[in-house]
Amino acid sequence: MKKELENFIIESDITIDYFDEIVDYILENEKRILEFFKIPKMQNKIIILILSYKPFKDFIVSKYGEILDYVVGNSNTSTHTIRILNVEDQIKYSSHKNANIDYLKKGVLHEIVHQCHHTYHKDSPQTIWFSEGLACNLSNQYNKKESLKDCDFDKLKNDFYHYKNSYRYAFVITNYILKNCSKKEIYKLYSDYHYLNKKADKIFEEAKEWSNT
Repeated sequence: MKKELENFIIESDITIDYFDEIVDYILENEKRILEFFKIPKMQNKIIILILSYKPFKDFIVSKYGEILDYVVGNSNTSTHTIRILNVEDQIKYSSHKNANIDYLKKGVLHEIVHQCHHTYHKDSPQTIWFSEGLACNLSNQYNKKESLKDCDFDKLKNDFYHYKNSYRYAFVITNYILKNCSKKEIYKLYSDYHYLNKKADKIFEEAKEWSNT
């Protein structure tokens, strides 16, 4: 299955009855995401692969040496490729036992945000918490304001992918930024990771106070 759009090429290695729904969802949301990052058009078309478990796992293991049970998506900016595990295999092989089509569609948007952020603004491994939080916000994966009182920000910054509740904490901190900072400040934060690193601890303390009100 394959569909080529202006900015994306969507493919699946198996037949899925929700393929057109994914295509339509991308079309409905791409303008909003590209405008956020001030991108008029992608310089390179992004390939979005909806995969069955074996090819998805083989790629993740070849890249990272392991596949963690919550991993169902990946964005490879050097090849402009997004890989997403199909819904049925997310339920069967990952920890996302309640996965559905809506969850997958938002996962695709999450990875599109990563493509836009890294390709055009060069995010940094030292700011994973922010890039993941931004992706969670722009893809509407979470919508609940939660307390940050139990969040260890050092662990969130330095061991994001092994820290419990890291995505939820990152979402709340970044949600604070999006709701309370000016557009100019938000742009500076996502386009200059040196600036973000300098501001990070102060932002966390402000977000922590905000999350408890």
